[in-house]
Amino acid sequence: MPQNILITGANRGLGLELTRVLLQLGHHLFAINRRESEALLQLRNEFPDDLLLYAADVIDEPAIEDVLRRISEEFDHLDLVINNAAVHLEQSKPPIEQVDFSVYLPTFSVNAVAPLIVIKHALPLLRRGEGKLIANVSSEAGGIGTAWRKWEYSYCMSKAALNMASQLLQNALKEEGIKVLSLHPGWFSSDMGGYAGAHHTRASSAGRGQTADPILGSGWSGIHRPAWRAVGLVTVGLRGTSCVAQFYWEE
Repeated sequence: MPQNILITGANRGLGLELTRVLLQLGHHLFAINRRESEALLQLRNEFPDDLLLYAADVIDEPAIEDVLRRISEEFDHLDLVINNAAVHLEQSKPPIEQVDFSVYLPTFSVNAVAPLIVIKHALPLLRRGEGKLIANVSSEAGGIGTAWRKWEYSYCMSKAALNMASQLLQNALKEEGIKVLSLHPGWFSSDMGGYAGAHHTRASSAGRGQTADPILGSGWSGIHRPAWRAVGLVTVGLRGTSCVAQFYWEE
């Protein structure tokens, strides 16, 4: 059954490929991006009835509120919200003595605060949907007990904050039947993660040759079980509330 899906950061990388796969599976997507890429515009040409594009910065709350108002004027519900937009502004991996703290607040704003802004204004539509699912794209980099890095403070700290936000959201919304997932997509080749990643974005989003829906799973109704294998790298309520999972299927 087609789902109404809101996604942020769909203009490149994982967000673009998730959008592509979900459109191919027949879902209806609302994509929020700061700017539109040529690849995203090509997708809109291929799926003019199923892909609606909205220009907004995810940290601009009035702009996000306006986007959700415009969506609500034409559609009565959302089944899934994918908070995918993110930044990684310490690509050079400086040691603590050389850290540029000017990138920290922007990183936290986009990676940890913006998802809450989106959910705040998407909740009325999500409550009326059947899927009732929030998918926050996080990272094993936000795991505290499993932390191994010696750098990338801003990115890792922001993803740890997003994991806490996911748990708090689940605590607040679970009685309404809303499921919150904190997801680790694996390291894949992209503009943000570099091009030496272990997986290509299409493998991470579509699943190594599998045809099952990467978000809703094969025959999954939307809230019964995660569609990916749990990796347990970031412990966010793995006992039936929210979880960390890989986007790709195990072979």
